[in-house]
Amino acid sequence: MAKKEIDVQGFTIKIENDDYISLTDLIKSQPVSRPANLIFNWLKNQKTLRFLETWESVHNPDFNTEKMKEFRLDSSDERFDVSPQRYIAETKAIGLVSKSGRYGGTYAHKDIAINFCYWLSPEFQVYLIKEFERLKRQEFEKLSTNQKWHISKITDYVDNARVLLDSIPGQLPENIRVNLSEEE
Repeated sequence: MAKKEIDVQGFTIKIENDDYISLTDLIKSQPVSRPANLIFNWLKNQKTLRFLETWESVHNPDFNTEKMKEFRLDSSDERFDVSPQRYIAETKAIGLVSKSGRYGGTYAHKDIAINFCYWLSPEFQVYLIKEFERLKRQEFEKLSTNQKWHISKITDYVDNARVLLDSIPGQLPENIRVNLSEEE
C-alpha cells in the first residue's frame, strides 16, 4: 500500500492508498486516558452506524445490510461491544480497514474518517480537511505537470514521424506536408 503522511496541528496522520486515513493516528491528537476504546465507542453510536450503513450501501454492493441492522439493534445495549475487525468481517465493509500488530491500526475511507473526526473533535476535523485538500491539490499539480510534459513529448514524436515520412523519396508533391527545401 502506498503510504503518505500529513501533519495536522502537529500530529502526523498516515494515509494509505490515497484515500484511507488512520483513525488510530487521529485518536493520538486527543487528550484521552483510554484511546483504544474510542473507535469501539464510535462504532456503538447510532448516528455512526446509520452513516456507515448509508456509505457502504452506496459504495459496496456486497455489504451485508441484514448484519448491519443487527448491529444497530444491539448497539442500544450497554454491553454491546464491536471491534472494527468484527464489524468488517460480519458486514463485509470496505470503508474500514483494520490490522493488528506492530504496524497495524484502523484506517477509514476519507469520508468515514471525516465523520469519525467530527465525532472526535469538530475543530480537529476542520484542520484535517484543510490539510487533506492541500495534499490532494499538490498531487494534482504534480500530475498535471507530468501530463503536460508527456503531451509535449508525444507531439514532438508525431512531428518527427511526419517529417521522416515526408522525406521518403518518390512521393507525390501534394502528399508531402513539409517542404524540406524551405527548412534547409
